[in-house]
Amino acid sequence: MLIIEPQVFGEDCGFLSRILKPRKIHLKYMYNKPLSFQKAKLLFAVAYSLPVILLFWFVTTFSVNVPFGDDWALVNFFDKIHSGTVNFGDFFSQHNEHRILFPRIIFAILAFSSKWNIKLEIYFIFLLALVNFVILYKIAASNWNQDNKVLFNLFNITVCIVHFSLNQYENWLWGFQIAWLFINTCLILAIFILTVPKNLLPNIRLLLASLCCFIASFSSAHGLLSWVAILPSVYFLEGINKHKKIRILVWMGLFAFCVAIYSIGYEKPSHHPTTFFILQKPLIASKYFLTLIGFSLLKNTFPPVLTGLIILLVFSFFNLFSFTNQQSNFANKAAPWLSLGWFAILFASITTVGRAGFGVEQATSSRYVTVSILLFISCLQLCGLWILYKWQEQGRKINIFPVFCLSFLISISIYISIDSIAAGQSIWIQRKAGKNCLEIINYIDKSITNSPSNCLNFIFPNQFLIRQLSPVLQKLEFRNFPQNITFITKADKVHGYIDVPPTTKQPLNIRSSDTLKLLGWAIIPEGLEQPPIVLLSYGNSQSFFATGLVNLNRPDVAKALNSNLYNTSGWEANISLKSIPAGESVIKAWVYDRISQQFIKLNGEPKITVVE
Repeated sequence: MLIIEPQVFGEDCGFLSRILKPRKIHLKYMYNKPLSFQKAKLLFAVAYSLPVILLFWFVTTFSVNVPFGDDWALVNFFDKIHSGTVNFGDFFSQHNEHRILFPRIIFAILAFSSKWNIKLEIYFIFLLALVNFVILYKIAASNWNQDNKVLFNLFNITVCIVHFSLNQYENWLWGFQIAWLFINTCLILAIFILTVPKNLLPNIRLLLASLCCFIASFSSAHGLLSWVAILPSVYFLEGINKHKKIRILVWMGLFAFCVAIYSIGYEKPSHHPTTFFILQKPLIASKYFLTLIGFSLLKNTFPPVLTGLIILLVFSFFNLFSFTNQQSNFANKAAPWLSLGWFAILFASITTVGRAGFGVEQATSSRYVTVSILLFISCLQLCGLWILYKWQEQGRKINIFPVFCLSFLISISIYISIDSIAAGQSIWIQRKAGKNCLEIINYIDKSITNSPSNCLNFIFPNQFLIRQLSPVLQKLEFRNFPQNITFITKADKVHGYIDVPPTTKQPLNIRSSDTLKLLGWAIIPEGLEQPPIVLLSYGNSQSFFATGLVNLNRPDVAKALNSNLYNTSGWEANISLKSIPAGESVIKAWVYDRISQQFIKLNGEPKITVVE
């Protein structure tokens, strides 16, 4: 704001002086704040945006519209909705150890509004992640002194990078994982309701928060833990001790009520390890627990067990301090972050009980990061509050050390996210191949259902189930499975070659118990969508007994055909000869052109003789 007085213009500006003489005029000026602050504000905006943009690019680039894994368990459920025979039991029924009532509602809405476009589910997951961070930011903003904006933004930019980390790539690229992000949303929203809107009566906030926890409880098994995790936020609600005790009792009663409903007709999955494993192998269970916590932050950059132990000790310190200094300003501000951390700890504990028997390596699963990372976010925000309320109360100045630590964490998180791009690309290659294979399922030889070379393995290990459910998808018009695809043996343009073994007059003698390695390259000329797989047949058969991924580097092909589209046009297949009858056969390779719906043969027809 500028205050302009006539004197500043001098005697030569008499006209302007006469206009301004009666009063002072306040003018809004674009540089009403220091230029350095404007630059810092722009820098912060860019820093917050980059992780979000990176994640959006990631899911847009590597997501594939094909049912994968547990998605196939929804097909019969969709069929019941379509036929009008669905009932509440179908929504409430178990999926493994989970009750996914509310996710099933979301799945149904998204599926029938998009003909089950899996990408829509993935974008919904992205939206949930965005909402979660905005709420976390609001909670943090309610706790910070506005005089410390730089430090506040540094801490929350770090949270932003960690929250949107690509280390969670499995959940970012799998539509079925909506439940994980949705439960996080319910938890974070409940914490926000209990701790931020002070204008609402405590009992109203408790009612709204309990609704969030109820929804979380029937979204997946670990959603039940939200009731216990929220206890610090419930306890630190304003009120006398008597009221606090009553609230805790009512809250735990609601938790017991949800557990009782959840347990109706519950059956433990038979393929899961015994729950007594943690007693039989306590050291392995402990390592699993700490790995699950530590892997969420630094992956394999540092030993996950050590990282997990450090995070756990830091969080334990803040818990101890908060509950031994309940009247302190820090304890009240720390309540939401304690709840967030408790949820991650409880999740790690129950996962250890149920899954440690699978081995410590299983604790490094990418999907667990979405929940376990909440513990690190909790510790990060608690450290920020500690600096703000303890150091400054004692008259200390904030030194460079916190900035250095945050910069280190940001660098590590960025490195891990970039490293995860390779994993996302691998998922994209495999699921794209699976999508291609699913579309031509009617041409995949049924005799190779259990073969490792069956490309349907890329989307689900049980091919019998896929074959049973694909007609249902056709009936629902969720997918189309062509029945009359043309086989083109002589195309106008070259679509690729079988380079190894070479085509010769004399057949190659191979035992039926051996495997045959084939190498070559495959393209769709002038097509933006290149073939993800090659399909292998023998003789005059019009079905395929093996497949090979098209993902090997072939710069020679790209150079010869003058197109970067063909840089990864190489393919390799190691095929079992058990599906080929004894005697002389000719191996043929094909690509599927989805646009023209044609199988086009590659050049080269190596001859083999299968010997018993």
